[in-house]
Amino acid sequence: MLEVIRYPSDSHIRLHITLADASVCEDDILERYGVSPEEKTVVDSVYLDPGGFTFTDTDFILFDVHGVPFSIKPEHLYSVDDLPMRMLGEDWVKVYLDGACLVLPAEVWFEASIILKELNKACPDGRGLLTERMEREVSNE
Repeated sequence: MLEVIRYPSDSHIRLHITLADASVCEDDILERYGVSPEEKTVVDSVYLDPGGFTFTDTDFILFDVHGVPFSIKPEHLYSVDDLPMRMLGEDWVKVYLDGACLVLPAEVWFEASIILKELNKACPDGRGLLTERMEREVSNE
């Protein structure tokens, strides 16, 4: 099960997504910044949004790694390789998405990364999809 951890707005700490039964994320934030969570909410999947654009009519790609469900839109696949991350100890990783941080066991994230790279090879590049859409809109005017 996954949870979203919200911190007080005056702390300026981003939203964090992690496994519900783990304290690695909270421990890291408490140690580094001395801040405790304000609220926790259960979520269905990790939505991988690296930021930038999105098309409202594309379908999510769903996949599961060791019981952790992921979802991503095809137009975001090309930029997942560029997501910054840092290790939390030897076994956990913190991945920095546009509006949130993802804290997962490194094994889960690295396997998800392999799947994402393969999906990126199989799906059209998001930048190309955006160019096509803009060209269609201009030609319809």
